[in-house]
Amino acid sequence: MKNLLKYFSVLFIGLMTIFSCTDDDHEVRLDEANFVKPELTLPNNGTVILAEETADSTINFQWSEADYGQNVVPKYALEAAVSNTNFAEPIIVASTFETSHSITQKDLNILAESLGLEPQKEGTIDIRVTAILGTQNSLPLISETKSLKLTPYPTDLSTNWGIVGSATPNQWDGPDIPFWKTETPNVFVAYADLIDGEIKFRQDNKWDLDYGDNDPVDGKLDKGGKNISVKAGSYKVTINLNDLTYKIEPYTWGLVGDATPNGWEGPDVKLAYDGMEDAWSTIVTMKDGEFKFRLNNKWDVSYGGTDTPNVLTDENGANIKIKAGTYKVTANFNKKTYSVEAQ
Repeated sequence: MKNLLKYFSVLFIGLMTIFSCTDDDHEVRLDEANFVKPELTLPNNGTVILAEETADSTINFQWSEADYGQNVVPKYALEAAVSNTNFAEPIIVASTFETSHSITQKDLNILAESLGLEPQKEGTIDIRVTAILGTQNSLPLISETKSLKLTPYPTDLSTNWGIVGSATPNQWDGPDIPFWKTETPNVFVAYADLIDGEIKFRQDNKWDLDYGDNDPVDGKLDKGGKNISVKAGSYKVTINLNDLTYKIEPYTWGLVGDATPNGWEGPDVKLAYDGMEDAWSTIVTMKDGEFKFRLNNKWDVSYGGTDTPNVLTDENGANIKIKAGTYKVTANFNKKTYSVEAQ
C-alpha cells in the first residue's frame, strides 16, 4: 500500500511538472529588473513662446520607446500638470501607441491657461510620459518629469460685428451689443438682454454692411434684409457668416441654492458674460449655505464643485458651501473653473 501511494505521488508530481512546463512555454514572463522607462524630449530646449499669429502651427513632443524586455507594444500617455504638484491632478494631453505627439499652439495655449499660467508671462508646467500595457493600465513605466517653460498669449475673442436695434439697450444708434469669436472661424456669438422690438446685425457699428432676415422662418441672413422681431428676454445669438444663417435662443447662466436669495426654487441669480475673459460673473449677497451653477433656470445642465478647489464638473458636481457675505462669483464653463471673491 505504501509503495502504491509512493507511485501515485511520483506520478502526480511528474504530471504537474509536465503541465507546468507546457504552461510556461506559452507565457510571456516580464522581469521588472530589465524594464527601461521612456525618456521624454521637450521641444525647443524646453522653452516655448506661443503666439496667436502662429496658433495653427504645431509643437512636437518626442520620447524613446519603453522597454519591457519582451516583444510587447505599450501605449503611452503624455501628461501635463501644475508645476510641483507631483501630478496630483494630471491632464492627459495625448494617448497613443506612437513615440511622439504634435499639438497646435492654440491647444497648448488652452492647456497653459487651464493650468493657471498668465498671458504674456513665462510660467512652467510639468510634463511626463507614462507607458502602460493592456487595458488595465498595467506595469506603468513613468518617465522623468520635465519642466516646460511656456509664455501663453492672451485670447482675444472680440469681433467687429454687433447687434443693433430698438430691442437693444442703445437702440438704433449703438454702440452695438458685441459678438465674440467661437471655435469655428466666422461663427460668432453674442449674449444679449433684449426688450420687445427689432434687431439687425452689422459690421463696425456702421451701415456699410448689415444683415436682416426677409423670411423669419428660414433662419437665413439677407444682406440689407428686413428687421428681425424679438420678444423681451435673455438670449444667445449666433451668426454664421460661412453659410449666412443665424439662431436666437433663450440663454442664461445663474446661481441657485439655499445660499442665494431665491433658494433652490429660483429664479436664479443671473450671471453676466465678459467676452474679454470668456467668463460669467455677478456680485451677490449670500447666506450661510450652498449653491450651484445652472443653465436657463433648469437642471438639464448644471455645474457643481469637485474635490479640487475652484474646479467645476457637470457630472453630479457637489453643492458649493459658502458663508454669509457679499461676493463676486465668476465661472468659466469652457475651462470648468470658478472663483468666489469677498467684496
